[in-house]
Amino acid sequence: MSLVQKLKKTWKKLTVNLKNDSPWINIYQSTDEFSIRIMKLKLEDENIPVRIFDQRDSSYNAFGYIYLSVLKDQVENAKKLLNLSDEEFIG
Repeated sequence: MSLVQKLKKTWKKLTVNLKNDSPWINIYQSTDEFSIRIMKLKLEDENIPVRIFDQRDSSYNAFGYIYLSVLKDQVENAKKLLNLSDEEFIG
């Protein structure tokens, strides 16, 4: 195994571990801020904790996504409430 392959494998393990340690799960992504905000309001009305992570480029807002995240134990409730299909769900 080459050094580059070893580094890629190690990096993948590190990023997977970081993602698994978070209590928040990204359930939806979009470039449309309006739709994300509507979804957030729907979830908050049902007392589901929600976070929005805006990963768009700060200069132009043309690159990147906005992520809608909920706590791990609320993922199924959020999917049902928002009627997210398996294709739309990114968790």
